[in-house]
Amino acid sequence: MKIIPAILTTDPEIFKQQLRQVENLTDLVHIDICDGLFVPEKTVDPELLRDIQTPVKFELHLMVQNPSQEIERWYNFPNIKRIIFHLEGAKIPMASIEHIEAYGFKAGVAVNPETTLEEIGATGYETDLMFFLSVHPGKQGQIFIPEVLEKIKLFKEKHPDTPVALDGGIHIPELNILKNLNLDYIVMGSEIFTHPNPTEHFKELQELIKLTPSVIPSTVEGSQP
Repeated sequence: MKIIPAILTTDPEIFKQQLRQVENLTDLVHIDICDGLFVPEKTVDPELLRDIQTPVKFELHLMVQNPSQEIERWYNFPNIKRIIFHLEGAKIPMASIEHIEAYGFKAGVAVNPETTLEEIGATGYETDLMFFLSVHPGKQGQIFIPEVLEKIKLFKEKHPDTPVALDGGIHIPELNILKNLNLDYIVMGSEIFTHPNPTEHFKELQELIKLTPSVIPSTVEGSQP
C-alpha cells in the first residue's frame, strides 16, 4: 500500500508550495478539483498552474457536477496520469470513462460514502480504479467514516482484479486498520500538510506503512487527531 499526497486549495502559490514539499518523495500527487456545485468549495483554476515544472505525475480527482466539461479544462495540463470522476456526478459513467481514455489517461471512478455497491454496478468492471471516499467530498480535515470499509471488502470480493484506493479523513490511527484491507493506495492531505514539517512527516508516514499493523503507533508528535 502506498500513500499519495493530496492537494486541495484555491491558491496557486499554496499549491506550488505543497507540491515542492512532497515532489521528491513520491511519483504521484493527487489534485482535488471542486467546482462549487457538486461540492460547495471551489479550487484553483488550471490556467494559474500552467507554468509548473515537476518530475511527478498528477492524478485529478474531479469533485464536479459535469465531469466532461471539467476534463476539457484539464486534459492538456502537464503530467496527468489518471483522471477520477464521481459516479454521482456523471450522467453516463461509461461515456466519462471513454472520454478520459480518449486522451490517453487512466480513468478512475470515485464514490461517496453513502453510494451502494448496487449503484456502482457494472462500472466496477469497466474502471481502471475504484476510488472510495471515507468522508463526504470537498473539504480536507473531516472525520473518517469507518462504515465504508465493509463496502470496500465486499467490492473486492466481487471485483478482485480492479485496483482500489481510499481517500478521506485518514490519519495515523487509521493506518492499522487500512493495512489489512490490501488497498493499492491511500490518499492523505491534511495529515501531511497541516503538520509543521510536511516533508519530514510524509517521510515518517511512508515508513509507518512499512511496519506490521501491530507496531504502528496510534499517534506521533504533531499528527492530526
